[in-house]
Amino acid sequence: MSSKILLVEDDKVLSQMYQDKLAHQGFDVVSADTGSRALTMLKSFKPDVILLDIMLPGGMNGFDVLQIIKQDQKLKNIPVIILTNLDTEKDTALDLGAIDYVVKSEVVLSELVKLIKKHSKKGLF
Repeated sequence: MSSKILLVEDDKVLSQMYQDKLAHQGFDVVSADTGSRALTMLKSFKPDVILLDIMLPGGMNGFDVLQIIKQDQKLKNIPVIILTNLDTEKDTALDLGAIDYVVKSEVVLSELVKLIKKHSKKGLF
């Protein structure tokens, strides 16, 4: 069984690219373009890993989403990897409970796949 990923990314082009590439690597990817949509999806979809952007539209940023996830007994153990353009917020993200922090411009897909496999409970092994 493949690992399930919730990708929270508001840039439609980037989101589609990540979805296509990760699906090609064998992951089951579901996406949300706002924090509130992500939280709604988490009521019925339990991913093995969450890839979460920080800058999101709709009044709720990635840090807000991360805090809500980590305070929810049903969700708090889902690994969250911050996937962002910001290279200055790593300490904040890790302090709030993210397990990793990836700057989009500094990571290639193969490295991202390794991180997902590392942090996913199911993995693809």
